[in-house]
This record gives sequence, C-alpha cells and structure tokens, in this order.
Amino acid sequence: MNDLRIGTGAFFDRGIDSITFKAGDTATGALSLASQKDLPPSDQISRPQLEQLLAMPNLESFLEDAIRPELADRELLMPGKFRQTMESTLNHLQQAGTEHQGSGDAEGAKVIHRASRLLTEEAGLRELVQMYRSALYQG
Repeated sequence: MNDLRIGTGAFFDRGIDSITFKAGDTATGALSLASQKDLPPSDQISRPQLEQLLAMPNLESFLEDAIRPELADRELLMPGKFRQTMESTLNHLQQAGTEHQGSGDAEGAKVIHRASRLLTEEAGLRELVQMYRSALYQG
C-alpha cells in the first residue's frame, strides 16, 4: 500500500511535469476536444439544485416566470444574429412609421416613431459598449 503522507514516498518526488506530460504521448493517442464552434445559450437558466429544492414559490418567482420570454429560436441570442435582427427590426419600424404617417394615423405613427427612437438609442449604446470593449482589449 502506498504511503501518501506529506513528505514521504515517491509520490511528491515526481514533480508536476511528470504528472501532466507523459513521455511519448502524441496527439493521435490522446483524446482531443471537439472543434470549437458557436453554440447557442441553453434553454433554461440553471439554478443550484439546493436552491431549487428549498425555494418556496413566491411572488418574485411568479413574476420572473411571467416575464421570461418564450424563445422558439435560441440562435437569436447569439451576438451576430441578435445584431442582425435588431437592425432589421429597426428598418421595419422606420418603414412602418413613414407608412402610418402617410396614411393619416398620427397616434400610431407617434408610437412607432417612439419605438424606433428607443431602438436607435439601444443600438447606439451597444456600439458604445463595443467601442469601450475594443479599447480595453487594445490596452
């Protein structure tokens, strides 16, 4: 039986290099990771199991479940797809605003222009965050 007490035996004499790197280990013989690709986020937010077990349903959990959107396509949460969808939605809102304004529906055009303005502000904030992020990467 091996003696695993600290400071005795050959276990601690080997060093970390001899433990992590085997002699003659090649890439073909070792298991490799799957190729990297963009994966969409998971369907549900994972909560610790103990918290799920002990948490009693309350108003906060009811409201959280009520406002969580139902996504048919998780790919929409990928950054590129999200940006593309946001831009196309902004274009559709701007076109709908001009159509409503031309048809004489002033109240509908007002609401659509407000939604378009808010989405434009959101896009501007996202661009600003991206600019700050790239400045941090460069620094």
